[in-house]
Amino acid sequence: MIQQKFEELKQSGALPTPSGVGLVVLRRTQDENCSLEEIAQCIQVDPALSGRLLKLANSAAWQGAQPVTTVQQAAARLGLRNVRGVALGFALVSGNRTGACAHFDYDRYWSYSLATAVAAQILASEQGTIDPMEAFTCALLSRIGMLALATVHPEPYATILSTSRSRASAELLELEVAKFQIHHWEVSASMMRDWGLPELHTSAVLLLGSDASEPGTEDPLVTALTHVLREASVVAESLLGSIAQREWALGVDWIDLLAPAAASTSDRELLRPIEAHARPVWEQWGAMFRMPTTASEALPRPSATKPATGTAAALPAPTPSESTTAPVTTLLPELPEESASLQPPEIKILAIDDDPRILRLLSHHLRQAGYQVLTADNGEQGLRLVLEESPHIVLTDWIMPEMTGIDLCRALRRTDNGRKTYVLMLTAREDEQQVVDAFAAGADDFVTKPFNARILLARVQAGQRMIDLQRQVELDKKMRMRQVAEMGLLTRKLRAAALTDVLTDLPNRRYALTRLEQEWSESVRSNRPLSVVMIDIDHFKKINDTYGHDVGDAVLKETAAILRARTRRGDVVCRLGGEEFLVINVNSDISGAVLCAERLRTSVAQNHIVCPGFDGSVTISLGCAQRVTGVRDIDDLLKAADEAVYESKASGRNTIRQARVRLPESA
Repeated sequence: MIQQKFEELKQSGALPTPSGVGLVVLRRTQDENCSLEEIAQCIQVDPALSGRLLKLANSAAWQGAQPVTTVQQAAARLGLRNVRGVALGFALVSGNRTGACAHFDYDRYWSYSLATAVAAQILASEQGTIDPMEAFTCALLSRIGMLALATVHPEPYATILSTSRSRASAELLELEVAKFQIHHWEVSASMMRDWGLPELHTSAVLLLGSDASEPGTEDPLVTALTHVLREASVVAESLLGSIAQREWALGVDWIDLLAPAAASTSDRELLRPIEAHARPVWEQWGAMFRMPTTASEALPRPSATKPATGTAAALPAPTPSESTTAPVTTLLPELPEESASLQPPEIKILAIDDDPRILRLLSHHLRQAGYQVLTADNGEQGLRLVLEESPHIVLTDWIMPEMTGIDLCRALRRTDNGRKTYVLMLTAREDEQQVVDAFAAGADDFVTKPFNARILLARVQAGQRMIDLQRQVELDKKMRMRQVAEMGLLTRKLRAAALTDVLTDLPNRRYALTRLEQEWSESVRSNRPLSVVMIDIDHFKKINDTYGHDVGDAVLKETAAILRARTRRGDVVCRLGGEEFLVINVNSDISGAVLCAERLRTSVAQNHIVCPGFDGSVTISLGCAQRVTGVRDIDDLLKAADEAVYESKASGRNTIRQARVRLPESA
């Protein structure tokens, strides 16, 4: 299949992206001169991310090492590349927990991803080949393509998920390709490449959805990481299998959809110790992100009438955890009809005050007015709740321990969620300079203490009008994004049609030449080998003349299917025209090309073709050529391979010949 890029869909602006601090970290680390100290300073702005980074730096991968207590120490232990990946991953988890795709279970998706990441870290630590933190990051983000498709194309992807119920992931890939001309593993690799993650990660992700028995060899590090990720997915499948199924209306089996390949009973038994090791760590991470990790935390099946957004019935119960990572929230109780009619219940307000009496009073008045209320008793706790719960309005006291209302306001305005939040400052101060300071820090309005309940609610309602306008803007933006996404999908389909051979469904000559040019440039840049195999079906004209063109077409399709099935995942099979095919052997020298050619030759010869008017087999002649000294460009490379095919035919057909070109002087 033609390797599609995710470029078209990115035009919609709706892709799941790291928000706030994660986005800043991502951008800054793209600068070669960026230091660990600068990254640590960025991360310190986000207490939640800081805590998660410290936890990871003190995890089992560094047993016996001195515990780290600062973000700087954690960053130094993990290293710049790992800090970047971890910050990116956690920012994505925090910022993409909900969405519009009806049958996409966001919490179960992230819970599975976290379980896979924890298991991958433990497996990599035990095996010693792959950096445990790299394994953690790669596993956490490996399925981000599913989230991307659900984000950009929520309605068609919901249909695919409902159609894929109780099917294995292979069927899901087929449905994705049929609809979008790309599957989620390719989307993941494309996004990870755009984010600047190592090529090791993207190569492993592309292999995740493939058959483990594929012929050919890969980079040993890629193979090792892929093996770790596959085993980790088996552990994750077992961990999530212990949670009571959260059945939706159409009962999508998420374990089947997320697991890349089925594992044997013996594999599962061998991984039992890893599962036992991973479970408590996974449950701790689940508590930090408030994700289901035990049967008691699984959400009930929604009723036919969905509860109103923002009511207590529509939210998972908070997971008990350390107060430093998951503060307890106060949810809106059931309201009387007359109270509920005053204000839409979906408005969520976070009240922050270190005085419990004032906090209770604020909560009482806001609930009576029909709002959903979250509470925090200090600024740091409030900041964590803003990042995790995304309230519409924040009502914060000015003077508080640990973080003042002004400091909280400044921190909020540095994050995506915080910039969208309406901030009301609650203070006993009234002098002109302090009011100016509050607005300069990013406050939208203020209320003096002791507050008048009617004035307070009037200010909140003014904030709600701003939120309603913001929602309308977001709605218009989503409509435009949807139109752009649909145009992107149409563009990709047209591109695929223009570059695909209609008869064999292989990439055509135009694609072959473009792709070969790209691989040639990459081969020159990275000094890695590049080879091609030219293929010609023997006596094809005789088949057409004797049996007719319909039989000739059947032979071409059968042969194309064999060539596609018997090449490595990284190689590219194209139809040049007529009975000629080309295989681009990426990162392969002439010996690898000859091995590929022999595999194809024997497979085609052994394939029995049965169609109306024909019962038999065909053979192929093959020519191999490599980019070496004396081969100046792709035209020379193709000419050398073509001449080798002629030699093969002249020597009796059904054979392989290597191109006669001058080898590099170093050889």
